[in-house]
Amino acid sequence: MEIKNSSFLRKEDLARRTGLRLASCLAGILAIVTLFLPFSSFVFDGSVIRMTGMQLLVSNIRLSADLLIVIPVGLRICMILSFAAVGAGLVLLGMKKFLFAGTAFFGAVIFAVVEFTFIAGVTQTASRAGVSSADGGMLYGWTLFFLLALTSAILSVSVLGLEKSAEMIFKISALISIGAVVIITIYMFVYGSPAIVQIGLGKFLFGTQWKPTAADPQFGILYMILASLFGCIGAIAIGVPIGLMTSVFLAEIAPKWVRSIVRPSVELLAGIPSVIYGFWGMKVLVPFIRTTFTKLGYSTTGSGLLAVILILSIMILPTIVSVAETALKSVPSSYTEASLALGNTKISTIFAVQIPAARSGILAGVILGVGRAIGETMAVIMVAGNIVQLPTLFSSVRPMTAGIAFEMGYAENGLHRQALFGIGLVLFVFIMLVNITFTFISKRGVQMNAK
Repeated sequence: MEIKNSSFLRKEDLARRTGLRLASCLAGILAIVTLFLPFSSFVFDGSVIRMTGMQLLVSNIRLSADLLIVIPVGLRICMILSFAAVGAGLVLLGMKKFLFAGTAFFGAVIFAVVEFTFIAGVTQTASRAGVSSADGGMLYGWTLFFLLALTSAILSVSVLGLEKSAEMIFKISALISIGAVVIITIYMFVYGSPAIVQIGLGKFLFGTQWKPTAADPQFGILYMILASLFGCIGAIAIGVPIGLMTSVFLAEIAPKWVRSIVRPSVELLAGIPSVIYGFWGMKVLVPFIRTTFTKLGYSTTGSGLLAVILILSIMILPTIVSVAETALKSVPSSYTEASLALGNTKISTIFAVQIPAARSGILAGVILGVGRAIGETMAVIMVAGNIVQLPTLFSSVRPMTAGIAFEMGYAENGLHRQALFGIGLVLFVFIMLVNITFTFISKRGVQMNAK
């Protein structure tokens, strides 16, 4: 009886796997068929142009005898790769390589999402060519391809069973994170680099004049870079020591009743919207700086680099405190006990043993804090003064984030708007370099502790 039941279960499992495999193949085939459906729609000066996937691959848009809109090469490459990935997935299904087939189908989904990055390039090309109003978007052909490719990926992985499917879901989740970084990186380089190339890397990075709307436009962002850099360094110089000492207090020194008050207060800082920080800085911090330092003989409006540093140092505190406290609590108690047994005091043990042992976790908190300090926009706009000039402690400044947000609303299509994307690219690269540097330092710290 048990043998019959086992045989029945095997046949049932085989039927299930066969059904899932056929369904995945069908969804993949239908995904390829969507190439002949309306894929994208463009509106140029009120005229609507619908294009199938095949037309996007082989054709351009002729608006008039002397106006040809060229479809971006990146869009065509992504479309070719997405459909090729579906084809590869179908072949792998035929070879019963279900895990690789699911990966191929999921790759097709990623390439389909990246296509969105290049659609805006068509409208920007049209605007530069003289079209007064241009817009574009995806139609149901693209939507069907996305859904069918995703369905094929899910079904092909489901053939492997629950355990393998769960394992694949974990891998796909990791790939989504990587894919998001890749998509953002591609987007920033595609739309940020043309302006830098046209202006010149040296003039763009080291130029001191930012006059995008002048008769002779100037696009130098050195002062914006310095404002962001000085603001970040100042926030770190103030926020990191305070945050580290607060985390030490919460993890090792504070009584339970004090901890129950201080920790929720610090966590509340993380939940306050940045615009509220900006309001507080504009109404309280800026007048305080103006009144105090004017009495000391400095000429300042209160809005400027000092206000930016102070507001950012407060905003990064919750991140640093939370991560550093967790890192300190994760230090093995044997380290502390051994240090105390050797005659060290509690305070010397904290600074000589626990903080060095938690170095990598503390650096992780600093990295996250730096990321927020560099990328903060709304609060910075409200207290910086927004004047592009050489940053000094009491002068009005315009960091890179403020420059993008401040001008994007009125920047016309053309070099001005592209230059703002260029600032975004510089900011993106700067953040990446900071993260890589801190990660390298953190790994070195872990290796030294291991030795």
